[in-house]
Amino acid sequence: MKKNKGKTPNIKCELCGKEFYAKPYFLKHGWGKYCSKKCKDASQRKGKKWIKLLKNLWGSWCNSSIRVCGALGTDANSADPQVPFLKLLRFKKKKTKSASLKRPSKKVLYELYWKKNYTQTEIAEIFNATHTSAKRWFNYYKIPVKPRALSCGRNLNSVKNLELGKTPEAERKSAETRRIYSKERLIEKIKKFVEKEGRVPTKNEFVNDPSCPDYVTYRDYFGTWNKAIKAAGYEPNERWFSSRDLYAKDGHQCKSISEIIIDDWLLKNNISHFKKTPYPAGRYRCDFVVNNIFIEFFGLVGALDIVPNYNEFIRKKRELCRKYNIPLTELYEKDLYNLDQTLGEKLGLKTKQKVLF
Repeated sequence: MKKNKGKTPNIKCELCGKEFYAKPYFLKHGWGKYCSKKCKDASQRKGKKWIKLLKNLWGSWCNSSIRVCGALGTDANSADPQVPFLKLLRFKKKKTKSASLKRPSKKVLYELYWKKNYTQTEIAEIFNATHTSAKRWFNYYKIPVKPRALSCGRNLNSVKNLELGKTPEAERKSAETRRIYSKERLIEKIKKFVEKEGRVPTKNEFVNDPSCPDYVTYRDYFGTWNKAIKAAGYEPNERWFSSRDLYAKDGHQCKSISEIIIDDWLLKNNISHFKKTPYPAGRYRCDFVVNNIFIEFFGLVGALDIVPNYNEFIRKKRELCRKYNIPLTELYEKDLYNLDQTLGEKLGLKTKQKVLF
């Protein structure tokens, strides 16, 4: 403060009330509240700070102007405080011991879980606790936990969601999706897909189809999705571009499974289309053309290690479409498994909303 000696005071110290000069820069940023380091340190002592603040709030409730006792004076002209003064000075919270949070004995937990076949969630509800607390109890007592049921990966209690619009057909199909599969049944699902589509399915096609077993089920039985495909007697799909000759149902040659999915969807909806149509300029070719609409599948956007200049190809194709006024429809990996809503809407097709049942 010696640097500012002789300057006109412009603020009062919040603790002692002394007037002093503070730089405008400090005041702008909310600094310069105290005249000295001593006042600043004193303000950080919680007891005195709270007493000072509460004295300003409830000063009229006490007859004494020197001490703060928290008692309501006879000459107080304000309303009764909603919170007692002394209660605010209690900084430590009381530790409440509730009987509902008490850990049950090992014998009780073991009997409920293994003999009466209660789930951990049901046990938690019995003791008015959370599911996480129940899991901690089991870990504490080292009670063995039952292996997870091998199902389609969906919630076994999802039958509760059928109460709205419940029909026998809906129940039958829901039970099919929630059933416990055997190895033979899982392999049969893959073979049926190959017979119908003429190609090996991708993992995401099963994940996004509610009528198929979940990928987690295949992983539990076979270890990985590709091992399940090999167990069914097929070669797994290559991740990006295939070294083999791939053909869609209409005979169009494709360079990836993703292009086959798009081509087969166009054929299924009776949409006339062309493959590998050249752009008006340059050496680029379009993936699909429908009614003079260029459709490009940009599936390698996040795989620059496969095609380093892929983003540059996308930029040039967009520029060519803008230059020659060509309508461009872009598709990405996430769009492949709901083409009725993604590509169908972009082409102006009236498609029915897919339902689970």
